[in-house]
Amino acid sequence: MIYTSENNWYNWQYDDQKLFGRQNGTAKFKTHYSKFTGIVHDFKKELELTAASTLDHFPGLRPQVFFSGGVDSELILKSYLAIGANPEVFIIRYENDLNLHDISYAIVICNILGVKYNLIDFNLQKFYENDAELIAEQAQIDEPRMLPHLKFSECADELVIVGDGDTSWVRLSEDYSTKSTWVARDYEFDIGLDKYSILHNRTAIHGWWRWTPGLVLSYTKLNWFNQLLNDEFDGKAGVNSTKMTGFKEMFSDLIPRPKYTGFENIQPVITEFENYLSRKNGGLIYRQESDRTLKELTEEIL
Repeated sequence: MIYTSENNWYNWQYDDQKLFGRQNGTAKFKTHYSKFTGIVHDFKKELELTAASTLDHFPGLRPQVFFSGGVDSELILKSYLAIGANPEVFIIRYENDLNLHDISYAIVICNILGVKYNLIDFNLQKFYENDAELIAEQAQIDEPRMLPHLKFSECADELVIVGDGDTSWVRLSEDYSTKSTWVARDYEFDIGLDKYSILHNRTAIHGWWRWTPGLVLSYTKLNWFNQLLNDEFDGKAGVNSTKMTGFKEMFSDLIPRPKYTGFENIQPVITEFENYLSRKNGGLIYRQESDRTLKELTEEIL
């Protein structure tokens, strides 16, 4: 059985009931969160419980963590180490040092933790020229930045862990002079990663941050998160620009660093490929969203 979350408690579907849906571009994308009756522990404990749960669901498989150098994948790696697992670590190096900033942090952190790593060379330019179109079609993803994850994870063959960032919380208004509502947003193109794994029968967890209800709920209990939703940060604050503050509540040893991905250096290639997909498909058709306020999300789960 392929799990996309713990016992498939979080799941997605289309209203035409087709697993892959959207064949005619009209099916409505929606997500569902099942009820949870357990105890919600603190964020750090829930991270460890999430790591343990993934191993319970895929017994006998070694976790293979793709470590970008960002704080999200660092916490995933630390969670497996904390429960005594022996994760294999992969660090992807793009051509022309495109992601030198992030992989430098990844290597330093692995050395600090005493973790061996595999350094894998990956050519983004050639990927978009040769492989991206087929993967986009099979995964039903038209967000170009997500597609390389599916290609370079093919170098792993056990329990592939690609965290793909934490839960997406979005401020509905760009006017920061007034209060606004924040929502948890589920993106259709995110679940394209699951579609691809299902199609190819690959054991991979892309939605690691939604794997357990406890992790989703404990995230919302961080002091930082409530400050964010109350617009208490100066400027146009978002999850990515402030999350280090929240994560340091539980992990004081995190190394502060800005987040880069390497894609910033090939933006024309990204734009060109996105425009190509739009022309091919008659628009960016895999961009549906499902939003919930914190109150709606909590009530649905609890």
